[in-house]
Order: sequence, then C-alpha cells, then structure tokens
Amino acid sequence: MKRFLMLCLVAAITSCASKSEQIAWEEPNYNYIASHVRVVSKSPTHVVYEYKDIRVDEIAPVAALYCQDRGGKQASLYEITMRPDYYRRATFVCQKITQF
Repeated sequence: MKRFLMLCLVAAITSCASKSEQIAWEEPNYNYIASHVRVVSKSPTHVVYEYKDIRVDEIAPVAALYCQDRGGKQASLYEITMRPDYYRRATFVCQKITQF
C-alpha cells in the first residue's frame, strides 16, 4: 500500500512539471539566518538550532548542508519545542535515506 501511494505521489508530481520548466531554488539568506539562529547541540547524527523571529523552513537548508557534510546524509526534522522565553528549538536528525 505504501509503494502504491508513493508511486501515485511521484506520478502526480512528474505529471505537473513540464520538461521546459526548471525548478526554482532560492539561495538562503545566510546573514539573516545567522542573526536569528544559534546552534545548541550538534553531533554527526543530529543538530539542534534555537531560533526566534524566523520560520523553521528557513533553517532547513542550513540543516541540510550540515547533514550533507556529515557523510552525504539528509536532514529530517525530528521535533520542535517551545522554550519559556519564547525561543523555539528545532532538532534535525541526519540519516541516510534509502531508495525504493
């Protein structure tokens, strides 16, 4: 059942994109991220960022680069916790993603 749903999802995505279109990817504003985020904990298997006044999807590319540098792994958001001082902590896990 999972494979069927995955195949349907892939088919839907590929049918929407034409060959003449290119996927647009915008370079993250690293200066803005650096002024709003700090690293709380890091290891080869995870990284924890503390942030305020920024969205977690703006931090995700930085986590992806961190995990890519740790053996070609991909970053997966594990959890987000709210601190009493209204800062949030996002934990990203670096893991090897297997192909189907």
